[in-house]
Amino acid sequence: MGEEVMLAFKKYKEGKSQFKDVVHYGLDELQHQCFSMESCDHTFHHFNFTVKMEKSGGDSSSTPFFAEVKEIHGRKYYSCYELSSHDDGHCHACKNQGMHALKHPICLMGYDSGHADMESPFLYLRDDE
Repeated sequence: MGEEVMLAFKKYKEGKSQFKDVVHYGLDELQHQCFSMESCDHTFHHFNFTVKMEKSGGDSSSTPFFAEVKEIHGRKYYSCYELSSHDDGHCHACKNQGMHALKHPICLMGYDSGHADMESPFLYLRDDE
C-alpha cells in the first residue's frame, strides 16, 4: 500500500515549484484506506496518508494527502491531492462502508466518489434479500 501512495505522490509533485527545496521525502503514516468496486473491471482504492519532507535548510514537516489508485480494465491510474484542514469532500463509496474518518478533497474533479447505492465490494446477502 505504501508503495502505491508514494507513486501517486511522486506523480503529484512532478513539476510543482512548491517542492523545489525538498531534498528528502518519505511516507510518514498511512492513516486510512477504503477499497471499492464499481464493477469487476473497475476498482478504486482511497487513501489518507502523510508525507514527511525535509527542505534544504533543514526544516522538516509532515503533510496530509489523499490518493486514489484506480484500476480500469487492468490499467492503473493514480491521483493525489494535498489535504487542508477544511477538506471533507463527499464519497458515497467510502461513507457507505463506514469509512467516515477518510478525508476527501472538496473538489470532486479527478477521483471516483461511487454511487449512493454502492456497498462494500464483498457484501453477501441472504437469498431472500
